[in-house]
Parts: sequence; C-alpha cells; structure tokens
Amino acid sequence: MGEATLRVLAIGDAIVDVVTPPLPAFAAGDAQLEVPLHSILPGGNATNFALATAALGIPTTFLGCVGSDSFADVIRRAFAAGRAVARLRIDPVRPTGTTVAVTWARGGRALITAPGANAGLRASDVADEALASAGHVHRAGFWWTTRLIDRGSAGILRRARGFGATTSLDVSTDPRGWPPSRVDAVRRCLPHVSTFFGNEVEVRAVGRRPRTLDSARAICGLGAGEVVVHRGAQGATWVGSDDSASSPAFRVTEDNPTGCGDVFNAGFIAARSRGAGISEALSFANACGALHLANRARPYPRSREVRAFQGTRLR
Repeated sequence: MGEATLRVLAIGDAIVDVVTPPLPAFAAGDAQLEVPLHSILPGGNATNFALATAALGIPTTFLGCVGSDSFADVIRRAFAAGRAVARLRIDPVRPTGTTVAVTWARGGRALITAPGANAGLRASDVADEALASAGHVHRAGFWWTTRLIDRGSAGILRRARGFGATTSLDVSTDPRGWPPSRVDAVRRCLPHVSTFFGNEVEVRAVGRRPRTLDSARAICGLGAGEVVVHRGAQGATWVGSDDSASSPAFRVTEDNPTGCGDVFNAGFIAARSRGAGISEALSFANACGALHLANRARPYPRSREVRAFQGTRLR
C-alpha cells in the first residue's frame, strides 16, 4: 500500500467509556465484585474512528459535542495526544456522554450509554467548509446524536457527496430495537453512502432480509456503494451489488472489546485510500481490530504496528 493523501472528517458521538476488566460470569440478581480498577477511555463510534484513522497516519478532524465538565477533558486530551483535530461544540446544560462497558472474560460486553451532550449536535454545526475540505466523511454515533437521526444525517452525507467526498456510515445497534420508523431513517441515508459498515444483526435489520448476504445486497440496492460486515471471530465480509469477499479474523486474547468495529472501519478506509484491494483492506482492518481488542492501553495501532502484526500471523 502507498501513502494516503486523504483527509478524513468524522461526525458523531463523543463519549467517555468506563470499562471493567474482563469479568467472570455471575448470576443475575444482587452481586458484588471487586476489580483492581476501571479504565476511563475515550469512546464513541465516531471518536474511536477518528482517533484510529489519525493513528494510521491520515489527517483527521472530528466534529462532535461535549459538556463543560471534566469528562470533556478526557476527549480533548485524547485528540491532542492522537494528533487529530477536534472541533467540539460545548453544550452548557448536558454533560459529556458516557458509556459503562461491562466486559466478560468469556467474550462480549454489555454497554449502557447516557448520550448527554451528543444530543446537542446539529446539522448546522457541520459547515460546508468542513465537508469541502474532506476527501472522506464518516458518520457514526447515529443513535446518540439525536438531532441528526434521519434527514439530518442524510443531508450531511448528501452535501459531502456533492463536494466530491466518499462517505461511510456505521449506525451500530439500535438501542430501541429497530422499530420500522428508525430503520427507515437509516435507509434514507443510503443513497448518499459509499460504504455501509455494520455487524450481521445491524445489516439484517437495515436490509430487512433474514440472511445477511441478501440484506447486504438489498442495502446496495437502496443506494449504498458497498457493505462491509463485521463478523467478530469469523472476520469480515465485503459485499457489492453482485460480488462478495471475506477475510478471517486474527486470534488474540480479549482485553478491550469496546470499539473494535470502529477501529476496523478506520483500517478499511485507510487501506483503501492507499490503494489496497478489497481482500487486502479486509485483512488490514481485521488486524487493526485485533490489536485494539488485545490491548486497551494502546487501543489505536499505527500502520507499522499493524503490518508487523500481520507479518507474524501470516507467515
């Protein structure tokens, strides 16, 4: 892969994650566990994507909304350390969004999110100048930035495409269970989406088909250029209107399951921007996600680290 000249704009949620260490299973009902510490980490789908693309060497700007509290400083410090630009609107009333992430030693997690200030992000906060200077626009944190659900997001993505940018969308799992009106809100964005990212549940919900591959092709039929499916331990699958390709996952010990899909997305966009083919981009993205999963202390790998990891695993 060559070096990218792409500039990325990520629009969406700024959230601070309070993450447990991997926990043993315990029965429902009253329970008390002790852990050495909780990790306080930058989070949110769009934030993770922006920090990951910046770590991969791509000039990145994040646009989101935070409160006037100490958790906002966690977000600011992360972007300063990650050498990404953060354009943050300050909500004077609502606190910075937070997620409590309970992770399990057997794999998986439970996420409980308070959107907070993310609900204050408006379409008018996304200036034409910002869209015109970006080669790629990524929209994420769909459900937490409530003012941008539906036509707000569709309008931003349409404007971005009008300025010549490629676009991507990852809505994540709907916390309200995919009622038809919310699915329709996602589907209205699809004519303006170059790459739609989602796990199998999300793709089936948006495509409204019982099989993932059929749903992915239905999403393409609604206007998306391609669909990339996160498949966890089975890796990832790319789907176009009449073709598909898959790449296996890299096996690592799970330490940080929150945000893997966002870091995968960043890896895929970075690889494609540098001229990688579909299979190469999927493999690179899977490696990015694996390195994030394996180490919460270093959640956003650099390109050289990803390539070195791939080299040790692919020999």
